[in-house]
Amino acid sequence: MSKEPTKSELLASEISSRTVACVLIQLLALIFFFLAFVWFMNKGVGGPICLAVIGFLWEWLFVNQIKKIKKFKVQKTEEDLHPTVSVEPQYAEALYRNRGDTYDIACELYCRQTGKDAAALTKEEQNIVWDYAFDDFSYLLAWIIEKNFYQNSEEYEPLGEEETKLVRSLLAKIKRHTMLPSEFLNGSDGTFLEDEVKEKARAFVKEYYENTYRDEMKAFAKEHLNAELYGFPFRWEDYEVFKTRIDEAYRKYPEQSKSET
Repeated sequence: MSKEPTKSELLASEISSRTVACVLIQLLALIFFFLAFVWFMNKGVGGPICLAVIGFLWEWLFVNQIKKIKKFKVQKTEEDLHPTVSVEPQYAEALYRNRGDTYDIACELYCRQTGKDAAALTKEEQNIVWDYAFDDFSYLLAWIIEKNFYQNSEEYEPLGEEETKLVRSLLAKIKRHTMLPSEFLNGSDGTFLEDEVKEKARAFVKEYYENTYRDEMKAFAKEHLNAELYGFPFRWEDYEVFKTRIDEAYRKYPEQSKSET
């Protein structure tokens, strides 16, 4: 495996190539000046002026190249004194990842409720089970999107115009309550990365999700829905009730942070 050149080596290569270019440019300038002189000595006027102008243009280019070489030399000197240390790219961690981990639990609860056979579920019924399986994140995801805290992760390729329009459309549908958060998660293979939350709310979402959120969801399911976690569908009216808890936790979070520092 070939070793990547250092910044100092790249600068040295740039200086070397520009030096060669300078020699050639200066040579061309001198040739045009010489031709202008010879033509002038042969009692010509118009021709020597044109050749001299071309020579001065090459000379101007030569001077600019010299300035760039000096600039690169300064950069190389600084680089040699304080070499740039390459840093490995930092990859965003998954805040939530569910690629079927809770599907079996949700399927069992759904079949118990409906009397269905898991092996005979239709595609539509399987989608309902997936909705159950994302119970442990759907409410928080809906809140993130509703509060405009969602952003595209830096881990993904830069979105093209059509992809950007699609993402905006999906977010708008969730805000209008015409699309379920579980559908959004299904479209991303059940993965939600930490940096999909804007920095303003990222620390809160991570701490809240990893500490009290799941316990609050379990309690809410039992008290409000008379159900177990992974045993109920996402409904916007239920979300409207639960989101007040997230709002309150977010409102208190900065106060808690200040008291701890």
